[in-house]
Amino acid sequence: MNQYGRVAKQHWEEHRPGSIEQIDDPEAFFAELGSDVQEEVRVQWTAARLAVAAIAGESYLDRVGRLQQLRHEAEGEVLRELVLLPAEDDVDLADDPHLTDSEVTEEQWREQHLHDLLAGRSQPRDFSPSERERLRSGAPARLLELTGLSDELLGRQGLL
Repeated sequence: MNQYGRVAKQHWEEHRPGSIEQIDDPEAFFAELGSDVQEEVRVQWTAARLAVAAIAGESYLDRVGRLQQLRHEAEGEVLRELVLLPAEDDVDLADDPHLTDSEVTEEQWREQHLHDLLAGRSQPRDFSPSERERLRSGAPARLLELTGLSDELLGRQGLL
C-alpha cells in the first residue's frame, strides 16, 4: 500500500468506520485506491505542466518551485475528490440552506450508492439506466472510472 492508500485508510478509520466495515478486503481496497490516486495525481500534474508555458528568464530553482506547487495542487484536488470524503455523520448537506429537502435526499442517495460501487458492494448493472444516469450526474470523470460508470466501461458492458 502506498502513501495515498495509508492516508485514505487512516482518514476512513477515523471518519468513515462504517464504510470500512462494509468492505470485503480493506487492505486490497486501500492498496488499489492508493494506486488510483497516485496515477490520477500523475495525470493531473502532467496536464498542468503541459498547460503552463515556461517563463522566460525563470531560474532553475524558481521553475522547480513552480512545478512542485502544481504537483501539490493536483495532489490536493485528487485527495479531496477520492480520499478525504466527508465523515459518515457529516450533516453539511442537510444544513445547507440552498438545498431543498428533495435535493438533500438525492445527494445522500447518490453518495451512498457511489460508495457502494467504490467498495465493490454493488455493480453498475445493479442499477436501472435512469439510476445510472442519476449516479453519473455531476460526478467527476475519475470517479466515474473508479465506479465503473464511465462511458467506456458502461459501453463495454452494453449498459450505455
